[in-house]
Amino acid sequence: MRSYLPNDIKDENRKIIFDILLQNPNLAKVEITEKTAMSFVTVSKVVNFFDAIGLVTATGESREGSGGLGRKRTVYRFNENSYVTIGIQKIGSMITALLVNLYGKIIDCFSMESDIPFYSTEFASIFEEIVDWMRKKAAETNSTILGIGIGVDGAINNQKKTIRMRVAENKEENFRYEVIVGNLTERVKLPIYLENDVNASAVAEFRSLDPGLGVTDLIHIAAGEGIGAGLIINKELYRGFNASAGELEYMCFDPDYKRTSSSVGWLEGRLGLENLEKEYDVKSAVDRSKLEDFIASHIALTIANIISILGISHIIVSGKTIALSPERILANISKYVDQYANLEPVITYSASPHSAAIGAAVQALQNEVINIISV
Repeated sequence: MRSYLPNDIKDENRKIIFDILLQNPNLAKVEITEKTAMSFVTVSKVVNFFDAIGLVTATGESREGSGGLGRKRTVYRFNENSYVTIGIQKIGSMITALLVNLYGKIIDCFSMESDIPFYSTEFASIFEEIVDWMRKKAAETNSTILGIGIGVDGAINNQKKTIRMRVAENKEENFRYEVIVGNLTERVKLPIYLENDVNASAVAEFRSLDPGLGVTDLIHIAAGEGIGAGLIINKELYRGFNASAGELEYMCFDPDYKRTSSSVGWLEGRLGLENLEKEYDVKSAVDRSKLEDFIASHIALTIANIISILGISHIIVSGKTIALSPERILANISKYVDQYANLEPVITYSASPHSAAIGAAVQALQNEVINIISV
């Protein structure tokens, strides 16, 4: 059994109080004490520490004690912009960067198009330009940037330290992501966290759900240039062995299919937007109806197989492929899932354009804020 040192307990107390203040922006020390099992002295020390590092500020307001009796209580306000992170998503040729505060709110947004791929050494110059822009914006709000989260459309393998990305039509290649991230880190001198774009989106989509729904598990499927999924299980992002959970592009329903080392997966080869546009004329009503049915049936097969194993009942779908006709595709997906598995999960569509950037920023924040409150 592990023995907990005093510093472990101190850090845990700070984390608990940080979470309380995050959910309740204006509280007095006594009110924080009432929400914990800590003593007033312990809470007071933590709040004073948070005040010293700028996480909270005494508002100048005061509240009466219980029943209007006793000393007035000084109220502390949570400074949501005191620390921020940068979230960047690189999907296809579109790059979107966000400056995100402690609540996950967007302070500033920057978008641009570039055909320079993430794995190219030339990307570092674009990346540095984006970070410089966000640094100026952070200075305007007196915010300290803790780190950067990057969501990219690639399959990340944490065991082999590689990211597998498309390099040409129906062709992929593995790259050493430590070399890429190391180069970017050297340029901007900030911690960088790399994440698959759909995993990052799943984090953002889960945070946006109404807490009253009581959802603890979620599948987020994104279909566009490729197809992938992010899995939230027990409110945590599930990456699986090698961080490969959710790589739907390799899902296959054809027993005669054989994949080569450089080819894209079976499902991506069928649901990738470029391939669909070659097979169907979206301007033709007949073709469009066939296209909608094709997309829906294949995504429904995927959903039915996942939820029959994991028992997840909440699914969000997104991406350019779904955006071709979201209402009809969504209705057809539900119809086919019921047909295949006699299941009726909640399936919704998200048109959020920046979810990967928001999720990447949130993940960077979760990693780095611990270092701030544990000093």
